[in-house]
Amino acid sequence: MSDIDLRALSQRYGRVFANCSLVVPGANRTYSLTADDNAYYLRLYRPTGRSAAEIRFEMRLLHEVRLTPGIDVARPIPTVDGQDCARVPFDGVDRVAGLFHALDGRPIADAPEDVVLFGSALAQLHGALAEIEAGGARPLDLTTLCAHPVASLMHISGSETVRQAVNRCRAELLGDPATRDLPSGNCHGDARLANAVAKNGTIGFFDFDDCGHGPYVLDLGTAAWHFVRGDPAKTGALIAALLSGYERVRPLSASERQALPHFVKLAEIRALLFLAEFCILGDELWLRVLDQTTTVLNRELRF
Repeated sequence: MSDIDLRALSQRYGRVFANCSLVVPGANRTYSLTADDNAYYLRLYRPTGRSAAEIRFEMRLLHEVRLTPGIDVARPIPTVDGQDCARVPFDGVDRVAGLFHALDGRPIADAPEDVVLFGSALAQLHGALAEIEAGGARPLDLTTLCAHPVASLMHISGSETVRQAVNRCRAELLGDPATRDLPSGNCHGDARLANAVAKNGTIGFFDFDDCGHGPYVLDLGTAAWHFVRGDPAKTGALIAALLSGYERVRPLSASERQALPHFVKLAEIRALLFLAEFCILGDELWLRVLDQTTTVLNRELRF
């Protein structure tokens, strides 16, 4: 049984939703829906930490992204009265919700040939999102990201070591001249294989909840971070494939390559702080998370 009122949702969007299943629980709840043999995803935005202006910018990006051969994005669907978002009751609270087309395609494998395609598509996506005005709603510049407080970690027992590592990595990132004046524009914000599908040579991207304006290497660092967190035997080959594919479309500067390890660690920090702010973990799980994060932040990364 769904915890979403499908009748009310159908009226709001002018579609008859027949099925609804939760696919991603947590801070942002994501549901899979069908209507008239078409597939959709419904996202309930978290109650805090995502402003109306930030959501509007995400929707604007997805509406205005330029059509580009080789890439696609999951575009939002307006309500019957033309709004990009709806209010959906959940657990006694009205949550802001967005409905998106479900992209058809297969998962992208963590194999070099697929990662090359993903890297090329990511560079194409950066080009397709260029010059869409953010209006300052979603800054992903280093000063803003590094100003994010570690106060959310203070209540977590045993976090002293990781807090020190976070502060050290931030200082190293901001202190490295290579991280200044990097090529920047609108970014996906959570560019990883799990947020894309492939079909007939086209890569489709979805889940732009973390999108914003910042250095393009932020997206490369996020993708590379998932490889660093994965099978160590594959890490080098997958990161090489990612960069090779990306540079088929846009060559990286020497500064971007030098800065990449910093952005891998920044992705680790962003993930940790998200967990601390919006998720509830048990003590034993927190100890594992803190240990894994400290290990990544203390590693010397070379690509």
